[in-house]
Amino acid sequence: MPRFGITAVVFGMVLSACTLPQMTYGEAIEFCRDKADAAAGPQGTVGLSVGTGGTNATFSISLSDSYLRGDDPKVVYETCMNELSQNGQISGVSE
Repeated sequence: MPRFGITAVVFGMVLSACTLPQMTYGEAIEFCRDKADAAAGPQGTVGLSVGTGGTNATFSISLSDSYLRGDDPKVVYETCMNELSQNGQISGVSE
């Protein structure tokens, strides 16, 4: 009988590791908006800092695969929300 208990615990841990992350409706909207924004065009950041060691400048640009494919940002948003809903990843009450 002890083997059954150990097996059940291990199996439960494996299943919990495979579950999809949950998010609130607001978090889902923000997540999908970010994906749609990335599909709309290149995203970039610029940074400048001054310290005792001198000045430091940084620049970063990213291109999403949706942008490179030419996907419509509205379609990217709707597809994202539908997938999250169908996968049961959205929890809580809608806003």
